[in-house]
Amino acid sequence: METWYKEHFNEDYLRIYKHRNDNLAHQELTQLMKFVPVVQGQSLLDLCCGNGRHSRWFAKQGFRVTGVDLSPVLLGEARKGEHAEDIHYVRSDMRDLSYKDNFDLVVNLFTSFGYFKEDEQNKKVLQNAYDALKLDGYFVFDYLNPSFLENNLVPFSKDIIDDLSILQYRMIVNNTVVKKIKVEDNGALREYEERVKLYERATLDVMLKEAGFMIIHTFGDYDGSEFQSRESSRLIYICQKRSIAPDNDENN
Repeated sequence: METWYKEHFNEDYLRIYKHRNDNLAHQELTQLMKFVPVVQGQSLLDLCCGNGRHSRWFAKQGFRVTGVDLSPVLLGEARKGEHAEDIHYVRSDMRDLSYKDNFDLVVNLFTSFGYFKEDEQNKKVLQNAYDALKLDGYFVFDYLNPSFLENNLVPFSKDIIDDLSILQYRMIVNNTVVKKIKVEDNGALREYEERVKLYERATLDVMLKEAGFMIIHTFGDYDGSEFQSRESSRLIYICQKRSIAPDNDENN
């Protein structure tokens, strides 16, 4: 299912991840954004905005927000939400952006990366983020920590959500974390799959630098804690677009 992302982000996805709400977005971003020197009124691209929970938070902070996502279902939900009249929502594949020097800040949050089997396709996402930024603009890139995931993977879970039985099977296959999801709905069965390619920090460092970014900070969680290769659940970058990337980055 190499194009799993075209079918997966639908009404069932909204139910499965209903706990990923606006309150959680507030918790995730309030501390993290203290490390990004941006100001109200600047332009922001929420790349893979989903149902808009992070876009709404940024709009509340006074940013001029554009939210991009491929899923018409998630975008439809976003357009129903608070501040929808202040946010420009656009349907697009993250590999096909045409923005050039448009934004002061680009964010890619909640592991919206690694969706593609080929490295070059995933690299294209980072390059598009770089191209979309104005000079000296910032990129906030929120990814999982593969080492932590491998050591803490829960192979199976079952939840009851809105009278639906949600069965989730997780495994790592060929350096890709695969989640198979079965939704049992009054005797009907719907099945989905998520696939995220795993990239260690050293590899992502290279990919970001090749795109042109300067890495300013690397964190292990939304609270700005130091990244620990085995203990941190997240791998979060704050990068900057510079005209010439320096040889030495200012990590932590």
